[in-house]
Amino acid sequence: MTGDCGTDRAKAAAAGSDSWPPLDCDWPNVIAWAASGAMAVADVARLAESLAASGETLALRSRGSADLASTGGPTSLSTLLCPLMLAAAGWEVPKLGVPGRPAGGVDVLAGIDGYRVSWTPEDAVRVLDQCRYVHLDAGTIFAPADASLFRHRQAAVAQAVPDLAIASLLSKKLAMNVRRVGLEARVAPHGNFGRGLPEARAAAARFVEVASVLGLDAVCVLTDATRPFQPFVGRGEALLALRHVLDETEDAWLAGHLAECANMAALVGGSAVHTLGRGDLKAVAAANIEAQGGSVSAFHKRAALIEAGHTRTMTAVSAGRVDYDLGWLRSAIVSAQGVGAGQAWPDDAGAILLVRPGELVELGDPIMSVRCPAIAWPALHAALAAAVRIGHAEKAASGAILEVVGV
Repeated sequence: MTGDCGTDRAKAAAAGSDSWPPLDCDWPNVIAWAASGAMAVADVARLAESLAASGETLALRSRGSADLASTGGPTSLSTLLCPLMLAAAGWEVPKLGVPGRPAGGVDVLAGIDGYRVSWTPEDAVRVLDQCRYVHLDAGTIFAPADASLFRHRQAAVAQAVPDLAIASLLSKKLAMNVRRVGLEARVAPHGNFGRGLPEARAAAARFVEVASVLGLDAVCVLTDATRPFQPFVGRGEALLALRHVLDETEDAWLAGHLAECANMAALVGGSAVHTLGRGDLKAVAAANIEAQGGSVSAFHKRAALIEAGHTRTMTAVSAGRVDYDLGWLRSAIVSAQGVGAGQAWPDDAGAILLVRPGELVELGDPIMSVRCPAIAWPALHAALAAAVRIGHAEKAASGAILEVVGV
């Protein structure tokens, strides 16, 4: 990529152009500009439009489209569960996502044998016609410039620059023609949308303002990502959690997260979400899996394989109350995911937390179930041990939703 984006911006402004930045713009310059805090709301909106315009866009048959995206942070299943709720409530849900660390909605579903996450716009609309929900991978057919910019953000350690995150998130909604936009902003030191509540609150207000400039109706939900939302950590583990939800076999911890996801989906899609039964979600999930090339039997087979892979257990090294460092936990799982070869999105490792934060354990009590290859176990065990904290101070429990911006 060549050119000076500052110069390009000045030329575009002088010409009255709405197409800034050009697609051959110098992304390091854009990153530096955004990181300086000098971008105006209109600049962020134009960047989102340009990223969306770099690829195909969906031509939806109705304007009743909605979705909930998220910022970085492990253990929330909102991008898996909320689309099912919105579609079951009658919305069209064209979802464009990126792989998560350690798991995101698109890479979790892609673990189902046959499930395709790359579709032409015409085929994506046909999937929507079948089940009101399609889940696509960003960066090839749709929003390729966003994928290019994200690679530069990763190289520059700039994933947490709010204006770039906002432009990236909204570009995907523009490419999908989503009109009602929700965002779960996960607030934690390891998050990408503010390390604490004041930063995240400001970024959320900015997100809603930029969305409004783009003609989108937006709401941002700030959630507490300093503690695990639910116990399943990893790509396969998230799929296993989804099976538990659909089969109504979830434990109380996962059930609590399901209720929080329903609250988030209702903020985006209306109170009809709260009238849904589990059968409604199961029907949408089955229809979507089949429409995108998978099968319900393949889904269950994959979930069973993940469950059977949990052959190792970590135990408490002392007595006390358990807590987790989610930044360390994420890094531990991500470091062990790619041991095997030939996987688009590696899924060699995952964990299931057996103890909720704040609960008391005794020496030797099981605290975590782990799935990983034998070769990865010594390093993963050490990394997971560093992510578990056992102390004696009791911490007050609180709900996941901290604030809502944009209602």
